[in-house]
Amino acid sequence: MRSNAYYMLISSLPALPPRLDVDRLPITLERLQARLRMLDPEDAQEIGRMRDILAWSRQFVEADDAAVVKRYGELMQEVTNPLIREVLAAVMDVRMIVAALRRRRHGLGPPTVGFGQWFDHIRRHFNQPDFRLGHAFPGIIRFDQLLGQGDVLNLYRHMLGAVWTYLKKRAEDYVFSFEAVVLYIARWEIMRQWRQLQAERGRAVFEALVTEALGEYAELYS
Repeated sequence: MRSNAYYMLISSLPALPPRLDVDRLPITLERLQARLRMLDPEDAQEIGRMRDILAWSRQFVEADDAAVVKRYGELMQEVTNPLIREVLAAVMDVRMIVAALRRRRHGLGPPTVGFGQWFDHIRRHFNQPDFRLGHAFPGIIRFDQLLGQGDVLNLYRHMLGAVWTYLKKRAEDYVFSFEAVVLYIARWEIMRQWRQLQAERGRAVFEALVTEALGEYAELYS
């Protein structure tokens, strides 16, 4: 039975840490994929769609807004599970807020295209420091400060942290069920994304140091 299979699946997964910024993932991608073979085929497809959209959502930071909205709508048409739709909406809500903050810092007007439950609300309250969303997203002012400082890595940590906190709270409602698997995978993907961002930042810092060192070396013999 499905419930028994998911009891076994959840029991086989190591507990997730209380925070997303950990030194190592509690389970590797390979081991996680092996565990997910216990999923029913239809559920596996839904999890796969969720992971694909989460991966896609990391790639459009500088993309055209209209193109992002169009593609997001196309991808979401294929998602039928209500909780997965909720998880993806939570991710995109934070993206929408940060995109609006960027527009405001660049002296642009309210976004003309967007997605999520807060799009119209943001347009109406665009000139308010927190878009009058402080009750739902206490971190908006901090997002704006980090944008102003150009601290992109910390901005992303706070963005991911906001989604992580929300998903962790939702996970309290489910135990041995498909929904519990959905929330586990979503949080694991957020942890993996943070580690990838750290690694990319580390490479960027290393490359900058190498460039600086080569520049000093060249000057010595110019």
